[in-house]
Amino acid sequence: MVPGTFRMGELTAACGVSDQAVRLYERLGLLEPVGRTAKGYRLYDAASVETVRFIKQAQRSGFTLEEIKVLLRTDLQDPHACGAMKTLLDRKLHALTARLAELQGLKEVLQDLRQACEGAPGPGCPAILRLCTPCCAEPDPEDAHDLRTRR
Repeated sequence: MVPGTFRMGELTAACGVSDQAVRLYERLGLLEPVGRTAKGYRLYDAASVETVRFIKQAQRSGFTLEEIKVLLRTDLQDPHACGAMKTLLDRKLHALTARLAELQGLKEVLQDLRQACEGAPGPGCPAILRLCTPCCAEPDPEDAHDLRTRR
């Protein structure tokens, strides 16, 4: 083995990722082995460790692998790099804000359904009835049917 290199198992252990993740990064062009052993085992170096750690940190920050690919190819000396990053971050923040609003709306719907279940037990679960009723109509307990007949 070449000094300063190590095999995939050592890379995955150092970075806390699976060998499948490393292979995926290679397929997508995010990572390249620095060589191979005589038996064909992939070899990596310290820069490979830093690359995999960068990928994982970027994923935890909400970046997709395609976005990470662009980030890895960014020349930090390019005077336009920071502006491009700001634009990407603005897009990510806008999408996240929209998703949070969507999730807040979903939370309210689920809370309303849960609230419908409060009260005296009886035939026809009010929450299920609400799900079976068109959005603008009030559920009618008299229309309670076994859900199996709706399939």
